[in-house]
Amino acid sequence: MINLPVIELKEQPNMSLPTITTQNLGISYWSKNKRIDALQNVSLTINRGEFISLIGPSGCGKSTLLNVIAGLTSPGTDVNGSFNTSGIKEIDYLFQKQTLLPWRTVIDNVTAPLEIRGIPRTERRKKALTMLEKYGLSGFENSFPRELSGGMQQRVLLIRTLIYQPDVVLLDEPLSSLDAQTRALLQDEFLRLWRDTGCTFVLVTHDLDEAIALSERVFLLSARPGRIVKEFQIDLPTERSAIAIRTDPRFQQIQREMWSELTTQVLQQQDRGFALFKT
Repeated sequence: MINLPVIELKEQPNMSLPTITTQNLGISYWSKNKRIDALQNVSLTINRGEFISLIGPSGCGKSTLLNVIAGLTSPGTDVNGSFNTSGIKEIDYLFQKQTLLPWRTVIDNVTAPLEIRGIPRTERRKKALTMLEKYGLSGFENSFPRELSGGMQQRVLLIRTLIYQPDVVLLDEPLSSLDAQTRALLQDEFLRLWRDTGCTFVLVTHDLDEAIALSERVFLLSARPGRIVKEFQIDLPTERSAIAIRTDPRFQQIQREMWSELTTQVLQQQDRGFALFKT
C-alpha cells in the first residue's frame, strides 16, 4: 500500500470515472498437478464511488476476482487479458475472518492504519473517537475485542478499514458468520458508511437479499470457469434502509429474476460435477 495520510472525509467522487476495468480477464492456476481455470473472459467496469456485488455458485471465482483487484495473486497464477485500476492508491480488504488485534483496545485497533502512516497520536485518536461515536461505539474505545459481540467487532473492523479513506473497499462475505438480526443491522451500517465516505465498495456474497439491498449493480458469475453472465441494475433509492427495502415490490422482482438466473448456473455446475464423477 502507498502511505497516503488522508484525514478528512472525501467529497463525493465523479461517478463517471472508472475505478476498475477488466477486459477478457482470465485466471488459471495449478492445484495438485491439475490446471484450474478460475475465471474466463471477464469484462467489467466499476465506477468510482459505486457499490457493486459479485454473486454466483460456490467456487465460481468471486473471491479470486477480489484477489486480483487487490493484487494478491499467488506465484504461478496465469493472468490473461487486461486489468486496470485507473490510479487507485489505496485498497483495503475486509475478510470473512475477524482480524482485530486481540492485544489492542478498540481505539488502538481503529487507529492502527493512521499510526502506520505516521499521523500524530492526538490527531489519530481525535479522528477515531469521532468515528466511534458516529457509528455507535462510543464508550467502547478502551474495550478489547474479546469483550465485544461479533457485530460490534465487525463494526470496529469496518471503521478501521475506512478511517484512512481507501479508494476501494473489498468485502469478502464479511457478515457471513453473524446471526440474521445483527447481519441486517450491519448492512445498514455498510450503506451509511458507503454514502458518508464515497469509497468504491466491491462485495462478494452468497446472500442475494444482501446483494440487492446494498448494491447499485450486481454481477452474476457462471459456474467455473467464472464468466459474467448477467448484470443486474438495482433501480432502488440510494437513500434506503437495507432492512425496509426488502418489502419494496421492485426489490422482490429483482430477487425473483436473480434467483432464476442463479439457479440455472447452480444446476449447470451440478451437471458438470456428475459428468466428471461418471468419468
